[in-house]
Amino acid sequence: MKIYSFSFYSPLILIYSLLICFGCQTKADNEKNRETTEEQVIETAEFYTIPFAEIIKTKRDVNLSEFATDIEIIQFDNTPKALLGRVQDIQLTNDYIFVEHSGNALITQFSRVGKYIRHIGKQGRGPKEYALCRKFSLDEKNERIYIHTNWTRKILVYNFDGAYIKTIKYPAVERLYNVWSHDSMFVSFTEQNSGSDPFLFIEHNEQGDTLQTIPQHLFWDKDETSQFMVLFGQNNFYRFENKLHMKGCYFDTVYTYNETNKIVPKYFIDLGDHRIPDDLVYERKSTRPMPDDACWAGVYETTGFIFIPYGYHFNIQANKVLNNNKGCVLYNKKTNQGVALKETEQGGFKNDINGGPDFNPTNTNDTLAVMAVSALEMKLFLDSDEFKNREVKFPEQKETLKQLNQTLKEDDNSFLVLVKLRI
Repeated sequence: MKIYSFSFYSPLILIYSLLICFGCQTKADNEKNRETTEEQVIETAEFYTIPFAEIIKTKRDVNLSEFATDIEIIQFDNTPKALLGRVQDIQLTNDYIFVEHSGNALITQFSRVGKYIRHIGKQGRGPKEYALCRKFSLDEKNERIYIHTNWTRKILVYNFDGAYIKTIKYPAVERLYNVWSHDSMFVSFTEQNSGSDPFLFIEHNEQGDTLQTIPQHLFWDKDETSQFMVLFGQNNFYRFENKLHMKGCYFDTVYTYNETNKIVPKYFIDLGDHRIPDDLVYERKSTRPMPDDACWAGVYETTGFIFIPYGYHFNIQANKVLNNNKGCVLYNKKTNQGVALKETEQGGFKNDINGGPDFNPTNTNDTLAVMAVSALEMKLFLDSDEFKNREVKFPEQKETLKQLNQTLKEDDNSFLVLVKLRI
């Protein structure tokens, strides 16, 4: 039996009813900004292409030891106050682990060994409070946490000691996600949902002034508009080498900052025939079925590798997922070669290091890839024949997992799996 990982990579595409009332446009809708945008999309000398469609023609089982040197499994504090619901996002610093989860809707802070420290902020809709977090981002250097709230539409700022610093509010907080970028700059994101929004990403200062933009390429008439959808499994932001990186759900280009803090394209994920046609995006009314091999793709980056987890789209007309299997492309930045993981309903790289659950990365930093596993999922896997029969690089670590299973309960707190990657 294989462990089923959290739904970061769920192929189901659901309507997220809490994310409503989008479409707020800012000062960015002027010709000067349009001209600036045209300059930004010029490919740089460092720009490269990942041949995704070519790589996934051949799929195979991939062991963790092919690209990782070690793995650590940390259980978060098993106390009532520290218990996590479904983990939605994990971000690491040198000293802390910050977790967004469904348990109490607050960001929870742990030490790097899983010891509970505090919840960040308080629940509510008043000043200094939030009921739901849309997205949170970290400024590790200045020890700041930026929480983009849902109901109250603002950005709450706390320090790493949990103290409230200030509230930031500007018109673009109505867009889907707002994250801290660098210095006092933020980037907002909204997928095209009206057919006329000119920008995918917008860089703002704290006053909400538009500084840089990434344009949309999808447009349609107002009467073609359908319902807004959130595509789970895709991440629109990640940080690598302390620089924000950006990718739209229907975009195949990843953008970041250059040495002068200009937003530029960095690399292109060539989905080929697996790319969803523009006239079949979910926010637009469609009149024909989704192609059977249309893929969505997420992306994470480390010093040596790029992970591209992917799955298959939801067919609204048939009301079912095209294919329940998921996969992942692992791209080696040094050799410019990629390998495609054999697709399964669970997906995941085979953990031949300590024998633990198969690995699906849900976040990365420069040298680590991580995923969260619930106690129930861990228990099911450690009871399975697959675990018992798996050959591993470090038998003593597998023995530690066997000992853990003797006392593990299904309602215990979740685990964090950290994979140390080859450079």
